[in-house]
Amino acid sequence: MGLYENSKILTEVKSVGYSIHNKPFYTDQLPCLHDYLIRYQIQGESKALINGQLEKVITGDLLIYKPGDPYELIIGNHDDISEHGCLSADYFLFCNGPGVDEWWAKHVFPQRISVPIDEALLNVWKQLIYEKRRVREEDLYVNDYLLRILLRYIDRVILDNNGSVDTRLFITHRIKQYLERNATGAITLNNVAEYIGLSISRTTHLFKEAFGQSIMDYVLDIRIHIACERIRYSSMTIEQSAESAGFNSYSYFHRMFRKRMGMSPKQYQDELLAK
Repeated sequence: MGLYENSKILTEVKSVGYSIHNKPFYTDQLPCLHDYLIRYQIQGESKALINGQLEKVITGDLLIYKPGDPYELIIGNHDDISEHGCLSADYFLFCNGPGVDEWWAKHVFPQRISVPIDEALLNVWKQLIYEKRRVREEDLYVNDYLLRILLRYIDRVILDNNGSVDTRLFITHRIKQYLERNATGAITLNNVAEYIGLSISRTTHLFKEAFGQSIMDYVLDIRIHIACERIRYSSMTIEQSAESAGFNSYSYFHRMFRKRMGMSPKQYQDELLAK
């Protein structure tokens, strides 16, 4: 063994990989996992069993399950296997061992954590995939060190400076993602609160505390931005741009546009044409 003769392997990589789906896919519900499962959605969306409920998983969602947790994954419409057009990509890792137990015990992770896509984290994940898939016999010591590095990177991207999970940060990030994905549709405070799983008052308070504006003001900003992009780059009329951005009333759009942009939509369009 030489260099490693006194070393202990503290973690075990059961399975690791990258998966991409452009057709419907689903797993049968597992009553309980035998290993830790870490799954990082990096593109598209899926549905997964989170705290006992099937919920939408979007880009940037890091899912962490411990042994004993139930698990189910659905991509696209699994009732119609002929459906096309869905897209989901993720990195996944099944692991175990006393080193993972120790890592888990140090934190109280929510089952879903929203984090920006982190290239350093993905690079370690890719290297772990490469080592696990080597044609020659895998090196358990290399896998052990890489997995511990990966867990440490997860700590770095989801933990604050005090070393504890800031649940409010993750909640407000999820609210923001929800608003950005659904801004052109019918958004109500009740919809947002139900999606997050909190009361309306708690949801609105956390968002305003984090971003300094109300949820509906943020939705308005998104819609104005979308309308500007469509006026600038599409062949739509101003009225069509407003409607496609989520405004049901043109007079309201006109008033809010002038308030936000300091000019009317027509003046904005004329300025673009003059350039």
